Amino acid sequence: MKRRQALWGIALVGSTVAAFGGFKWFSWHREPDFAYFNQQKPLLAALAETILPATDTPGAIDAGVPDFIMKMILENTSVVSQNRFINGLKDIDAYSVEVHQKPYAQCSKAQQNEVMRHFEEQGKPLSGLPGKVERKVLGNSFFTILKELTCIGYCTSEVGMTQGLAYELVPGRFAACIPLAPGQKSWATK
Repeated sequence: MKRRQALWGIALVGSTVAAFGGFKWFSWHREPDFAYFNQQKPLLAALAETILPATDTPGAIDAGVPDFIMKMILENTSVVSQNRFINGLKDIDAYSVEVHQKPYAQCSKAQQNEVMRHFEEQGKPLSGLPGKVERKVLGNSFFTILKELTCIGYCTSEVGMTQGLAYELVPGRFAACIPLAPGQKSWATK
C-alpha cells in the first residue's frame, strides 16, 4: 500500500510541476498586451527621467527616450522580452499604488527612486550558470531592459550626443588614454 501512495504522490507532484511549467511557458509566449503598452508613454517617460534626470544637461524626456523605448519594444524585441517588459510596467504601477497609494508617474522623486531601487534589486540576475541559463531562456529582466534602452536612447539621440556628451563631429586623431579635464563630459563621436 505504501508503494502505491508513493507513486501517486510522485505522479501528483510531477503533474503539478508540468502544469506550472506549461502555464509559465504560455504566459511568456502569448501575444503581448500592446493595447496596454501603447497607453504607457507617461509611465515610460517618468521611468526614463528617473534613470537619467534633467540637470545642467538635458534629461531622458528631452532626448526623446520614451519614444525610442516604445519603438524598440514594439519592433525589435522578442515576444518573451516584450511580455516581460509589459508585465514589469504593470508591476511597477501595482507596487507604486500598493506602497504609495498613487501611480508611479504621480509619485514624488524620492518615492520614484525608492520604487526604482526595489525593482533594481528584484531584477538582478542570478550569478554563475543559473544566471546564464535564465538570460538565455527568459532574456533580461524588466529593469535591465529599461535601463539598457534608456541609456542607448539617450546616447544615440542628437540632444544627448551634442548636449549630454562631449561631441566632436570629426575627431582629429586617435589618442587611446587621455584623462578627462575636471567637469568634462564623456566623448561621443560620429
